[in-house]
Amino acid sequence: MATSNDVVGVTGKRVMAVFGHPDDEGQVTGTLAAFLAAGNEVTLVCATRGEVGEISDPALSTPETLGYTRELELRAAMAQIGFSDVRFLDYRDSGMDGTPENEDERCFHQQPPEVAVPAVLAIMREVRPHYVFTWQVDGGYGHPDHVAAHRHTVAAFDACSDAEAYPESGEAWEPERLYWSARTRRQFATIRLEMEKRGLLDDAISDEDRERLDEMLSAPEPPASVIVDCAAFVDRKRRATSMHRTQFGDGGMWARIPEDLRASMYSEERFFQGRPAWPEDRAPRHRFG
Repeated sequence: MATSNDVVGVTGKRVMAVFGHPDDEGQVTGTLAAFLAAGNEVTLVCATRGEVGEISDPALSTPETLGYTRELELRAAMAQIGFSDVRFLDYRDSGMDGTPENEDERCFHQQPPEVAVPAVLAIMREVRPHYVFTWQVDGGYGHPDHVAAHRHTVAAFDACSDAEAYPESGEAWEPERLYWSARTRRQFATIRLEMEKRGLLDDAISDEDRERLDEMLSAPEPPASVIVDCAAFVDRKRRATSMHRTQFGDGGMWARIPEDLRASMYSEERFFQGRPAWPEDRAPRHRFG
């Protein structure tokens, strides 16, 4: 099993991750844990408190208190991997594409660049990170807040070293690298079909869902620059995920995933290096150093 220093290959760095909602960080939790274990500093920025997410058990929260509950869940999740520097941008959850919440002027994806970029940038210039992580271009599956997190974080990264750009957001700083998720949906499709085979799903997979799963399996893998071996951090990652109780209840599909499938799901994280540009013909690495 890899040691923590073998996983990321760097120490003494500052790392900043920017996502849309509590639980979005699950795609980078193992990598953040590895950075921490190797002696790096980590800051997580969450654009919203996930106010319009589903509630797995009404005993856990109400629609009126969900934002507060999910903030506590995120802080508890990050405590499982050893850090507490969690920041919120105070925008409202936009909800899924096409829902009425999308039209709320307070929601994250409604914010124009001149509002959202300096909000991200102020934290970036305060933290002065060497590496920045965020959602991939399409937000994984097109969620408006995920796409906004990518767009505004990239813009903040590009502006960070320019002293004339948003001077009210702090002193200029030049971060070294920007990464975004190279999340593969093949893994989700494979696990769901395997759970069906083992009789672990409550309901049969509909024809529509099966067609969507087949599309996931046949789609090309997104390009990756770094593929991180998180096997040494699976337990911490599992504990962190379990803190998001309103989203992943005891009776949900994720709670029923067998240990062997869970280990395979949690043991690898993939990222694409967006800045500086990653050459198309370069093979992915397995460490950041």
